[in-house]
Amino acid sequence: MKSKNPKRLKSSSIMPNKKPSLLQISSEIYAFERIKALITDIFMIYTPILYITTYLILGSANEFRHSQTSIFICLCLYGIISSIFICISSQTPGLRYMNLVLIRTQGDKISFLRALIRFFIWVLGISLLIGIITPFFRKDKKFLHDILCDTIIIKKPKPINMP
Repeated sequence: MKSKNPKRLKSSSIMPNKKPSLLQISSEIYAFERIKALITDIFMIYTPILYITTYLILGSANEFRHSQTSIFICLCLYGIISSIFICISSQTPGLRYMNLVLIRTQGDKISFLRALIRFFIWVLGISLLIGIITPFFRKDKKFLHDILCDTIIIKKPKPINMP
């Protein structure tokens, strides 16, 4: 008869001081879902803005490339439209596609101004790369823009169907 010691099995299967892997952190922060949502938003919101500005307003891609003001205005317009989506439904089209919701840490909806500030902090954090690496050094796995704006992205709860 073999006697198994449950305490021994439990201690050997769990390593208390083991650091989480990049894949574990990525799944905790919904990294792949966020990237897919960003790509969706770029194609659905930002690309039409760029196209209209480049070809209908300025007339050519060469004019667009030489106009830093136009590029900045397009970025601001993208931020405004994304912020409107966030303050109305807590989701951009990309977040809706990936079934994610952006809310305050307390569970409230985000105001337009907070969403707009979050967008510009995101742009700054991504351009300086500090916004990308922040979750790897924090226990709560939050990005810089989420820390400063007191927001969090969660999976959208599925509605309960009552018979």
